[in-house]
Amino acid sequence: MSGNHILPVVFFLLLAHNVEAQQPLRLSDAIAVALEKNYDVRLSKAGQAMAAENNHAGNAGMLPSVVVEGGYNRTDLNLSQTLADGRIIERDAATSENISTAARLTWTLFDGMGMFIRKSRLESLNREAELTLRLQMENSIQQVIAAYFAVQVIEQRIKSLQELMKVDSIRVQLAVVRLEGGNGNKLDLLQARLDNNTHKSQLLQEKANLNTAQENLNLLLGRDPMTAFTTTDPFSFQQIQADESTRETDTRLRLASQREQTAIQWMKEVKSGRLPVLTFNAAYTYNETDNEAGFLLQNRNTGPGFGLTLQWNLFNGFRTSRAVKTADLEYTMTRLRKEQELLLRKQTEEKLRRDYSLQLELARTAELSHSFAQEILIVATERLKNGLSTALEITEAQRNFEDAATRLYEARYQAKLTETEILKITGKLIAVLP
Repeated sequence: MSGNHILPVVFFLLLAHNVEAQQPLRLSDAIAVALEKNYDVRLSKAGQAMAAENNHAGNAGMLPSVVVEGGYNRTDLNLSQTLADGRIIERDAATSENISTAARLTWTLFDGMGMFIRKSRLESLNREAELTLRLQMENSIQQVIAAYFAVQVIEQRIKSLQELMKVDSIRVQLAVVRLEGGNGNKLDLLQARLDNNTHKSQLLQEKANLNTAQENLNLLLGRDPMTAFTTTDPFSFQQIQADESTRETDTRLRLASQREQTAIQWMKEVKSGRLPVLTFNAAYTYNETDNEAGFLLQNRNTGPGFGLTLQWNLFNGFRTSRAVKTADLEYTMTRLRKEQELLLRKQTEEKLRRDYSLQLELARTAELSHSFAQEILIVATERLKNGLSTALEITEAQRNFEDAATRLYEARYQAKLTETEILKITGKLIAVLP
């Protein structure tokens, strides 16, 4: 089979593969699926659940520990004893049994306020995990929006190419009729067929690009990459901006501040190790010993007991001092990261403001250009049908239409990406979360 015949066959096979079982997909549905099934989000949810589980008074050392223990020991000994009064006791295989049980309670009453500081640190870590989850959800939504409209841009390019191929078909048919009627020339026919094949090749490439773009979005949604769909939500834009008033809702800044608070709590917790520890101890014991030979044949004691233990570590090889210095350095690092995040946010605000304004203006200009180019193509096609247009004129109209469409789709896409970034740093991507 020649190359001229292979191309149309491949084209129609790809076309059939893309149109079968195409399901409409709304952006809101895509985001909902991603927040439920995206693997990065699910991992962040698991991390947040672990932090919430660890945020417990018992884990902070604020609750007592109760231990129940028991034991049984038996010995069989050959006994030989000479007493002071001259008596001699000899016994083979004398059995001695001991049974003991106890319930013990240990409760730290004071540890330099370390337990309370530790509980505050666990709460801060839990809040960190919540903000990390929120940030991951925002990142996933941002990725879904970008991937969703990347698919839509390719779909629109395919529609534009299909429009151009309709014009190509008219050009080829008219060129054949005119050539057979003696009013045309073979050059126009060859040029029409060449343009048609060029557009077919472009369409094949866009079909392949569409498959890749759909697979990328499906992976973000945590579903079969081969799931076929079509986008339904058109490009739309909001009048929004990021300024100083929206910094409190920036998840990155909130997370940086929370990490600073965690570092402060950790530094306080380490310093509490320099103070004494007071522990309350209580127990209820039962102990019984039975001997077949010896002075004490049976011994049994039961009852409660309690007391206080004071422990003060005066020197431990400077480990506490080094831990305090390390905690202080960690706090310094988190504070510097917070300042860096704030500086980057200020820079981002101005850049996004300029970029979004420019991109919206470019999109409006591109829409007008696309409208003009589309009208020119329609007029040129009608003139071609009536024999008033030349091959050069219709070719130029097609090229202008293709260029205008490409500029329009690219301008809209870039504006959408910038808008999404603004929504993210202003905390509006997940408005329902605190």
